[in-house]
Amino acid sequence: MARQRLATTVDEVRRRGGALVQHVTWSADHTQVRLGGRYWVAMRVDAQAEHGAGDLAGLGGLLGGPLVQRITQLVQHAFQRQLP
Repeated sequence: MARQRLATTVDEVRRRGGALVQHVTWSADHTQVRLGGRYWVAMRVDAQAEHGAGDLAGLGGLLGGPLVQRITQLVQHAFQRQLP
């Protein structure tokens, strides 16, 4: 379930980010992913929690911030859910 939420979040960020999502690198077991371009976002899930970190500052000037805000919201929303 947690891996599916992670995959869904990545798909949504890729869909909304388009060409700004230049790199997506998954771990072999799909519990970790790193997205990048002029920014980076790293997310991982384990049996206890969901974890995320990132630096979206590189996108701020590109679109006046709306995309940065939406990506931030997507990641925050995904990581506020509890694991079953």
